[in-house]
Amino acid sequence: MQKTKVLLVDDDRELLRVYSKIFKLQGFDIVTCPSGEAALEMLAAHPISVVISDIIMPRMNGMELLKKIRHAYPYCEVIMLTAEGSITEAVDAMKQGAFSYFVKPADIDEMISSVKKAQELADAKGENSILRERIAEVSLKERFIGTSDAARQLRKKAEIIGQSDSTVLITGETGTGKEVIANLIHAGSRRAREPFICVNCGALNENLIESELFGSEKGAYTGAEKQRKGRFEAADGGTIFFDEIGELGLPMQVSLLRVLQEKTFERVGGTTPVHSDFRLIAATNRNLREEVNAGRFRADLYYRLNIIPVEVPPLRARKVDIRDLSMYFFERYAKEMNRRMKPLGEEMLKAFWNYDWPGNVRELKNIIERLIVLSSDGDITLDDLPDEMRAAVLPEETKTESGLLKNATRSFEKRLIEQVLESHRGNVTKTAEELGIARKNLYKKLSGYGICYKG
Repeated sequence: MQKTKVLLVDDDRELLRVYSKIFKLQGFDIVTCPSGEAALEMLAAHPISVVISDIIMPRMNGMELLKKIRHAYPYCEVIMLTAEGSITEAVDAMKQGAFSYFVKPADIDEMISSVKKAQELADAKGENSILRERIAEVSLKERFIGTSDAARQLRKKAEIIGQSDSTVLITGETGTGKEVIANLIHAGSRRAREPFICVNCGALNENLIESELFGSEKGAYTGAEKQRKGRFEAADGGTIFFDEIGELGLPMQVSLLRVLQEKTFERVGGTTPVHSDFRLIAATNRNLREEVNAGRFRADLYYRLNIIPVEVPPLRARKVDIRDLSMYFFERYAKEMNRRMKPLGEEMLKAFWNYDWPGNVRELKNIIERLIVLSSDGDITLDDLPDEMRAAVLPEETKTESGLLKNATRSFEKRLIEQVLESHRGNVTKTAEELGIARKNLYKKLSGYGICYKG
């Protein structure tokens, strides 16, 4: 059975334990969360297709969680659980986009059947969302955002390269925007109105790689019921982009070299040569010279690819572009999620500037999306940032604190929170007021320290 990623949300930990065991026995890949806040964090970190959520929960109830999921993850289907006395809320949930609902104790067989149907719908939506994502990024791909000298020079170089049909090798760290540059080159070429075919070499199945690239004839292998075009044939007249080409195995490197030289190939199971007029752009985060010296990459293919080299610098080398990129992604995701957000403050932009961004532009994009998803009041503060980023704006003397001092500080803070919380009998609002911090920040600390509270 194909495994299904399911998220089960309920403040009843015994129910989570029992249902988790049942679903795993049925072949599902299931994760659990005890609260709506934790569920949103899980959704931001992992690909979830189906959420099963209780309606009645403290702090963020199931209805609130449903609304946030519908805004932030439209491809995700939500199934609601309700007690007998809350049927009206379950009906309201259906009106607001829930896939289905079950009254506790739910019939497991019926629930499993519903999850399977929800998964099928989520998969279809997911494919469409990928298409929308690529369409939404067109403006970014067309102009490589940034005012730095490096960004301007790359845009200019892409414009010049686009006027030729020469093979291009784009190098740079993961997440720097190599595919953006490839799209930019294609958009400025005579092939701009023709297909741009992207091949992720790291994701290709080794057993199916030849049929993926060259296509296959009917009957070429089990399940080949009709002739199928490959990526090279689909790229005829346009551009084929090999992302992370350093991941290709040596046998496939030989086949690729022959296709580049002759622009012809045979489909798997076929003998008739197929011609394709394509332009090749390749990208890698590896040093291919070192790969050649180590015997992992063919020297003849390397020199065939490296006709026009383009190096994309890491984000830390063009920090002047961080503000423009941050504002672009912030406005884009706020609009896509229909969220009313307060503008990013200078303190936040300073934190972005001080951080080195090991994941480059992709990491910046992902973190801004996460911050918007998890924001409860439309205001993003430094406390919302991941720990490694918050450290970037702390005073130098704080950054150099020993592990012992940090642990002592955390231990004191935890004890203080527990004492104040106990004095208010678990009332989070009153505790936050006495401590002088926002409720949402206190919730994060309570969750981080594993402190139980009333709500």
